[in-house]
Amino acid sequence: MSKYTTLTYWLPKIPLLSLIATFMLPLILMQIHYETGLFFIAFYISYWSVKVFESYFYVLRSYLNLLSLEKKNWNEDHTIEKWAKHLKHIVIVPIYTEPYNVIEENIIAIQSTEYFYKENITILLATESRAPAGKDHAEKIIQEYAHQWIDIINIVHPSDIEWEWKVKWANITYAIREYEKIITLDPKNTFVSTIDTDTKVEKNFFNIVTNSFLSTDARDHAIYQYTPIYSNNWREWHFFARIIGVGTTMWQFFESQNPEFYRNFAVYGQSLACLHKANYWSLTSIVEDGMQYWRSYFGWDGFFRIIHTPAICEMDLVDEKNLYRTIRSQYKQLRRWSWGCTDIEYVLPAFIKNKKISLWEKIRKTIYLVYNHLFWAGGPFMLFFIGYVPGVFSSIDHSLATFTVPIASSIIFTILFATVIIPSILSIHIMRRYTKFWPFDYIWNMLQWIAVPVLTLTLFSIPAIESQIRLFFWKRIDSFDTTEKMERKKH
Repeated sequence: MSKYTTLTYWLPKIPLLSLIATFMLPLILMQIHYETGLFFIAFYISYWSVKVFESYFYVLRSYLNLLSLEKKNWNEDHTIEKWAKHLKHIVIVPIYTEPYNVIEENIIAIQSTEYFYKENITILLATESRAPAGKDHAEKIIQEYAHQWIDIINIVHPSDIEWEWKVKWANITYAIREYEKIITLDPKNTFVSTIDTDTKVEKNFFNIVTNSFLSTDARDHAIYQYTPIYSNNWREWHFFARIIGVGTTMWQFFESQNPEFYRNFAVYGQSLACLHKANYWSLTSIVEDGMQYWRSYFGWDGFFRIIHTPAICEMDLVDEKNLYRTIRSQYKQLRRWSWGCTDIEYVLPAFIKNKKISLWEKIRKTIYLVYNHLFWAGGPFMLFFIGYVPGVFSSIDHSLATFTVPIASSIIFTILFATVIIPSILSIHIMRRYTKFWPFDYIWNMLQWIAVPVLTLTLFSIPAIESQIRLFFWKRIDSFDTTEKMERKKH
């Protein structure tokens, strides 16, 4: 059998081929039937205009839900009072080359949480044998903080395990598996959270997570997605990292209102029973967040979902020693996230093999998966050039459309650009709750959103396009490029 007739050959090519097809579609339609092409262009621009305002609405609604939750008195929560006594929490913190005071902030935040059953919490510091400084930091953390209510254990991941890549998920998988050898755990009453080293959890973190888990039907059939807020180094970063950070936060707010296609990202938890069904995490994936959804989804034969859990996790923006290194690290981070387009290689064969999932479910999930990465790579560029397509096929008969479509598109884009005042105001309301704002910060925070169109066409789309080109030509990213964490500055 020729390789050109195999699914393995064509699956990696789907993202880039879909991208090319999308850009070619208006050109082809204009060539076949000019009016149909115009209709497609009008529909495309209108669709994304509606989606922009829809996103504003859902972000606002999600934020208001978050504010209402802050008023809750967790001391009167009957679910926690009645059922949480026998629930064990394990928090896995992967450590590589992060500075000591970054790790320390993480541990202090966990230790400072308000939770009645702190003795049921264990922190697993998942360190790497190839990073001796990380092991030293972990041992120092244990000496300084292990006398508190919360247990702290350091598990060192060997560097020579066969079939593993140098990725974070191999590290945390090893940590939980080794811990299961140390202590007997009830998978249905053990909840495992994974948070990055730069994370500071909010004071009610375990209350919110516990309540969400215990009050959910079929609770093992879910991943519980926390709320990332990129605020730790808010005063030290460059403006583009700030826009991407707050944009990521607002995207999570928006996605949380779309439960069917909601996906886990960065900081989340699931029961040990769910982890067993997923066979823990992938040992070879550089972008495990989305892949963990699919591993769990197929482990439960499609009876699975993401539960929005509004437990705040404050995290770091990309911030390195100089502007060049910051831009490079931000680009690599976004490229790593967009490498999730490789999920297609895993999902489609799994759908073909699994007979318990309905055909309609398979079609919907596949379309959304391809569409999501298609928009990431090509959506902004498509909006940028599509209004000028009629000019390519202009004639005397079409001269009016040739002039009016670009003008109409410019007017719509001008209106949409003016609406960045909405996310800029929302971002101020969100971020000032987690970091100190000086008077000038309000002005600067609004002005920086002027750069959104440029950032969308560059740092947002180009890494995704590179990922799809690499996947097409089999130039794979096979190592996890860690984002360097800077030491905390004393104020």
